Amino acid sequence: MKVSRTKIVARYSETDQMGIIHHSHYINWFEVARTDWIKEAGISYRTIEDEGLMMPVLNIDIHYHSPARFEDAVIVETSIKDYDSIKTRFSYRAIRESDERLLVDGTSTHCWTDLRLKPVSLRKKNPQLHRLILQATGISE
Repeated sequence: MKVSRTKIVARYSETDQMGIIHHSHYINWFEVARTDWIKEAGISYRTIEDEGLMMPVLNIDIHYHSPARFEDAVIVETSIKDYDSIKTRFSYRAIRESDERLLVDGTSTHCWTDLRLKPVSLRKKNPQLHRLILQATGISE
């Protein structure tokens, strides 16, 4: 199974009054990591959209374990947890680089759609991308 590792350095603008990274920013970090995973799998997110496909979010599930602070280097590990050609669920683990402490983990579930946001089967709409995902995840048809 393919796991990508995206490094993010926590910015001052992402901190809250307590001096820790505001909880909402982790979802943005997950998005950065997800697009990195897709690129590392062999296709860019821009290309996916240029081919008439979208991946709207259906669900976000996140669990907070320990806070990140300004200038912490955070590694977001991303993989695909489930894939069935219509829905894809990504899994994330954000770890502080300096001490390898788990900060947050979670998942995001997405539906493959056309530009009108009508759900589509990736197996039928883009067999090449479907095969890339199967290869990267080790999921068999």
